[in-house]
Amino acid sequence: LERAGVGVALENTGEPLPISADEGQLRQVMLNLIRNAREAMAAGGTLRVRTRATPGGAEVELHDTGVGMTPEVKEKLFEPFFTTKQGGTGLGLSLSRQIIEAHGGRIEVDSEAGRGTTFRLSFPRA
Repeated sequence: LERAGVGVALENTGEPLPISADEGQLRQVMLNLIRNAREAMAAGGTLRVRTRATPGGAEVELHDTGVGMTPEVKEKLFEPFFTTKQGGTGLGLSLSRQIIEAHGGRIEVDSEAGRGTTFRLSFPRA
C-alpha cells in the first residue's frame, strides 16, 4: 500500500469483538478487499479500516478514496465472473460474499463514481 501511495487509517475501539470465524477465510476476504481498494486508488489515496462492536456482533468497515463505482457496476459486483479489471477473474467478491455469509454475516457496499467505496462486513456475536 505504501508503494502505491495509499495511506491507511485504522479506527479500532479497542474492545474485544467476539465472533466465531475461520481466520484463514476472513484473511482471504480482507486481502481481497484491500487489494481492490488499492487498485481503485491508482493515484494514491487513503484506506480507512474501522472495527466496532454492534448490538448483535461486530462490524468491519473499509472505505477507500478511489474512483468509486457506477450503479450498474455496483449492481453486478457480487456476480461470479463479473469484473471490470483487465485480467481479473471476477471471483474475488463473489467468493468473499460466500465466505461472509457462511459465517452468518453479510456484506454491503456503498459507492459513488468519483467518490470512493465503502464495504461493510457484519458478523453475529459468538
